[in-house]
Amino acid sequence: MFRLILRMAGVAAYLLITLEMIFMVAPFALYYYSAYSPLLSTASRVSAIAWLPAFFLRHLSTDIVPSVGGLILVLGFVGFLLSAFQLYHAKFMRRGMVRSVFYKRIRHPQYLWLAISGLGLVIVWPRFVLLLVYVHMLWFYYLLARDEERRMRAAYGDAYQQHTHRTWMFLPGEPGGYLKQRLFGWIKNRRVQLFVVYGVSVAASIGIAFGSREISLGLTPHVRLRDERIAAISFQSASVQQLRKIVDSTFANAEIQNRVKPLHEWVLVQVMEGKSPLVHTMIDAGMTRANARNLQLTDQGTKIVVLHRTNAFTPNGDPFSVREVWQPIFIVEINENRISRVLELNSYLFPANPVMPIF
Repeated sequence: MFRLILRMAGVAAYLLITLEMIFMVAPFALYYYSAYSPLLSTASRVSAIAWLPAFFLRHLSTDIVPSVGGLILVLGFVGFLLSAFQLYHAKFMRRGMVRSVFYKRIRHPQYLWLAISGLGLVIVWPRFVLLLVYVHMLWFYYLLARDEERRMRAAYGDAYQQHTHRTWMFLPGEPGGYLKQRLFGWIKNRRVQLFVVYGVSVAASIGIAFGSREISLGLTPHVRLRDERIAAISFQSASVQQLRKIVDSTFANAEIQNRVKPLHEWVLVQVMEGKSPLVHTMIDAGMTRANARNLQLTDQGTKIVVLHRTNAFTPNGDPFSVREVWQPIFIVEINENRISRVLELNSYLFPANPVMPIF
C-alpha cells in the first residue's frame, strides 16, 4: 500500500508539472485552467503565498532557457523509456535481477531519468509552485526506491547486497548521501534526520529559485520610472537606454497618456519585436491561442503591451515584486518609429488568467 501511494504521488506530481506546459499550447487550455487557474489566482490574492504562481526564470524574454529545458526533458524521457524497456524485458524473460547497461552502475535509472525529465519541465515552465511539486516528486521517488531496495534484499539476499556495494543509488558518487552525512550525520535518529533533510531541501530549493529570479531579472533590460509610475521590461535585444527611449516616446503620445492616467497606479510595459512573441505573451496572459493569433496587428514592428495590476500588495513598492500580478489592458504597435495602432484588450479575452510571467 505504501509503495502504491508513493508511486501514484510521484506520477501525479510529474503530470501536474507536465500538464500546464501542454495545455498552455493546446486549444482546450481554457478547460484545464477553469480548474487549475483558481488555485493560482487564490494564491496570488494572499500576500504570504502570492509568490507561488510567479516565474523564477526567464520565460517570455528568451528562447534559450525554454529550449534548454526542452532538450533536458526529451533526454530524460528517452532515457526513462529505454531503462524501463530493459527492466520489463528482463522480467518478461524471467532473467532475475538486472545488473547490466542502465543498471550496471545505477540501481534506479528509471527514477533518475524521470528526475532529469522533470527538471527539464520545470525549466520550460518555471513557476515556484511547480518547483515545489518537483522537489516533492523527487522525495516520493526516493522513498519508493528505498522501499524497493528493502524488497530486493528480501528476495535476493547477499547477491543484491553485493550489488549495492558496486553501484550508486541515483548519481555517481552519491553526492546527496555524502552531503546528508556531512551536514546531518550528527542526528542519530534516522527518521528525524530524514525529516530535517526534507525541510532543508525544500527551503534550499525556494532560496535558489528566488536567487535565480533576481539573476534572470538582472539579465533582462528593465527600468523603473518612479515619477511616471511606469515599469518597463524588454523582450528584445535592447539596452536600458533604448528601452527608456521607446517608453518615453510612447508615453509622450496624448492618447496613451489619456488611457494610463485614470489608473492612478503603476503600469507595466513589455516591449517586444514582431507579432510572434506577442502571441506567446498573450497566451501566457490567459488568452486563447485563436484569439491571440487573430489580433489585428502586423507581423513586423515593435509591440508594446501595457498592463495594470490586479492586486497591489506593495502599491508604492517595487513593481517587479514577485508578489504582483499583471493583466494586459492594451497593445501599442509601432511601425517606422511612429504609433500605427492602439488595440484595446478587454478582460473577457483572458478567461484563463493563469498569472502570467513578467519577463
